[in-house]
Amino acid sequence: MIELHPSEFASIPPMLEGVKQKVLPHAICQGYSPGRVFVDRRENPQLILVWSALGYYFIAGVPALAHDWVESSRVLLEIFVPASQASGESSFILVPAQDGWKEHLPDLLPGREVIEIYRRPFQFDIAQFKLLDRWPDGLPAGFQLRVMDAALTKKIGTPPGWSSVEAFLEHGLGVVLLAGDEVASLCTSVFASQQAMEIDIHTAEKYQRQGLATLTASAFIEECLRLCKQPNWECFWDNEASTLLAEKLGFHAEADYPAYYWEE
Repeated sequence: MIELHPSEFASIPPMLEGVKQKVLPHAICQGYSPGRVFVDRRENPQLILVWSALGYYFIAGVPALAHDWVESSRVLLEIFVPASQASGESSFILVPAQDGWKEHLPDLLPGREVIEIYRRPFQFDIAQFKLLDRWPDGLPAGFQLRVMDAALTKKIGTPPGWSSVEAFLEHGLGVVLLAGDEVASLCTSVFASQQAMEIDIHTAEKYQRQGLATLTASAFIEECLRLCKQPNWECFWDNEASTLLAEKLGFHAEADYPAYYWEE
């Protein structure tokens, strides 16, 4: 297979139209997130493999026309996996753009115990979110919401999926809820494209079940909208807490889609 130069990534999105993940493939193709792209041939490719820094890989094309399984498997297991392991990843998820790839997993990932899992995408309903427009009234005394600047980003750390502090500050977004100097809740764009930001939220254990995640995520969404970016939410199908929070914020669950998980 042939590795494309980042300057060639702009030609890839039409082949990725079937991918249900709405932000990450575009973030890579637009140069906002680090990534690598391999194709079986430059002219009229029938197979494409996309590497992301988060251990999520994408495969697209026509399975019936993608015959070089040995080369495809080599890219996945000898290039993608070691590149992810170098940043500490030990588990991986392959996301297909089309149906029909499942039956070829033994060829793509020989000797691996591959588990079918599901991701749950959501559609954002701005009208429902606006029903929460008095959410700042719920900010507890002694807490402060701040958009992440350079100083806060360096203190807290650059979110995974970004190549540098500078890239995150230029193209990403973070909102932090501080209790004094302590991070109570943090909502960031784990990656972003020209059009959208993928929401990732974490609340420290001692501050959970107090409505603080709702406050922090609401502030993040408001800032997203101010920047004319679409907020995007996705989680694993069995993450009940994430689904409930998403629905509270105006997101409606769409059909779960399959992905394939394995460990090295």
